[in-house]
Amino acid sequence: MGAWGTGIFEDDVALDVRGTFEDALASGASPEEAGAAVLEEYGDALEDMDDGPIILFALADLQLEKGHLEESIQRRALEAIEEGTHLSRWEDAGGEALAGRRRAIEELRQRLLRQR
Repeated sequence: MGAWGTGIFEDDVALDVRGTFEDALASGASPEEAGAAVLEEYGDALEDMDDGPIILFALADLQLEKGHLEESIQRRALEAIEEGTHLSRWEDAGGEALAGRRRAIEELRQRLLRQR
């Protein structure tokens, strides 16, 4: 696993998503266009059991930070949280790590739900 902590951006894939998003913004893209750039670059990986939820969580968090959460990203991120399959990679890391990741995801879930 390319993760070194339990936070949303304590993961290589999430940092790659952030890099793509921020590069697009730095090039003059709107937050919506930056989100589209992430989806274009990582679209195929969204179907991956491990990386897909990480991409959605990172993109949703970035969009929340910019005040431009797309409804489809919000919905897909909430669905991934509810499915819970994203936690399978954390189960082997031990109870403390799993609990920490659950807290990070729950915080994101609460922020996503406040946008409804």
